Amino acid sequence: MQRRGVERRRDLVDAAIHLFGTQGYAGTGVAAIAKRAGVTPSAVIHHFGSKENLLEAVLDEFDARSAARVAEHAGHGLEGLKKALLSDAEHTARHRGLATLHAVLQAEHLARDSPVRERFRTRNRLLRAAFATIVGEATAVELVAFLEGALTQWLLDPDTVDLVDLYRNYLDRLG
Repeated sequence: MQRRGVERRRDLVDAAIHLFGTQGYAGTGVAAIAKRAGVTPSAVIHHFGSKENLLEAVLDEFDARSAARVAEHAGHGLEGLKKALLSDAEHTARHRGLATLHAVLQAEHLARDSPVRERFRTRNRLLRAAFATIVGEATAVELVAFLEGALTQWLLDPDTVDLVDLYRNYLDRLG
């Protein structure tokens, strides 16, 4: 793909991340994404084929960004896991839109059978399996539950909930 096409796709994904996070997937149309990216709706369809395919690209980007942040601390046991999660919390606190996107997409697809719901389920299972190699299975389930709950608490009340401090306090109790 030519450089301009790659940049255009990136712009469209970034626009979709913002709009899906603020308006929800269901509340965002292709025209709004196109407008935010400065292109026509037909350009969105040209690059992705459908809104659903754009959502897949958004989720791929979200996962890639998260994996890159965590990868630098991988292989260092519990201390590496703590550093990775704190790094992720710091990033999340600076990029609220990504956190909102995660919460909105998960909530929109929680009660129905969809590829997005399956993707979140698979992601959580992978996280639990990875964490279990370090902290054991029961604690891994608890850790994933903490991560989801902490995110929700912070999104609901960012003025009184400090996400990084919340993570730090919880992770300190892991050992």
